[in-house]
Amino acid sequence: AIAINLGAFCLALAMAALCAHGQQPAAKPHPPASAQAHPRVLPTPAPLALPSNLGIPSYAPGPIPFHDGETLVYRASWMGVPAADARILIAHSKANPHWWTGVMWLNTSAVVDVVYRMRDVFRENFDYASLRPHDIYIVQHEKQRLDQWRVSFDRSQRLVTAIKTSRHGKITTRRFSGGDPLGPFSGAMMALSQPLRPGESLNFDVFSGGNRYVFAFKVIARERITTALGTFDTLKIQPWVLWLSEGSFRRQTRETTVWVTDDARHLPVRISASVFFGNVYADLIEVTGAPPPAGARK
Repeated sequence: AIAINLGAFCLALAMAALCAHGQQPAAKPHPPASAQAHPRVLPTPAPLALPSNLGIPSYAPGPIPFHDGETLVYRASWMGVPAADARILIAHSKANPHWWTGVMWLNTSAVVDVVYRMRDVFRENFDYASLRPHDIYIVQHEKQRLDQWRVSFDRSQRLVTAIKTSRHGKITTRRFSGGDPLGPFSGAMMALSQPLRPGESLNFDVFSGGNRYVFAFKVIARERITTALGTFDTLKIQPWVLWLSEGSFRRQTRETTVWVTDDARHLPVRISASVFFGNVYADLIEVTGAPPPAGARK
């Protein structure tokens, strides 16, 4: 859903990350033997070009907002009922010291499992200095669906290739050309590393699985909020979609707001997304491997 993608992006969440206790790749489910033996490969379409009129700036990384090995846990609730937990890990890759690795594990609660069980994993490897993405791996395990996405970035050709393999072995390829896109984690880290002030707007070109999003972010105000972790002085940010590669997903877009700490870290402490009835709130409930966010000044 777009709310999850926005949240992960703003988080870096966004980091819409990942390594077993930092460095082991997420376990990759294997399709049934029959699917492995007889994969069904669909035709590869021509690359979808990025529109030339979007005006996406090139940003340089600022101070990195996350610590090596930092783990953030977010809990989403709807009308006071726990709906899902997301655990996000950002670590300096031990396997490749030139990379950051971000991972997010997303699990629905026992209550939501009854109607829509979700066990998703997102992982992105990206450059330690420039934050440019190298690859993305996603497992979408939702109800009876089990899809794997592998996304590669060819910077010299300005080409992104996304390959999806379904539970039954159907292989779908999507290609995208132009621009200088980021991934959900690299994009979030790049965004949160920028100087943020009320009234400021930023635009980002981001991939998540088989879709490409161009987001605009506007810092609309300073606001003091209280969560389970404490009371914080925050910057209130409103992201919205300027362009989406898969037009049919536009109807899923909802108003989303992100609150990040008003300090050098810009740590996301709350995300709100409107749904068909009311709002879903995702609050940061736990931080390990790094100091907790500083509370509001009295």
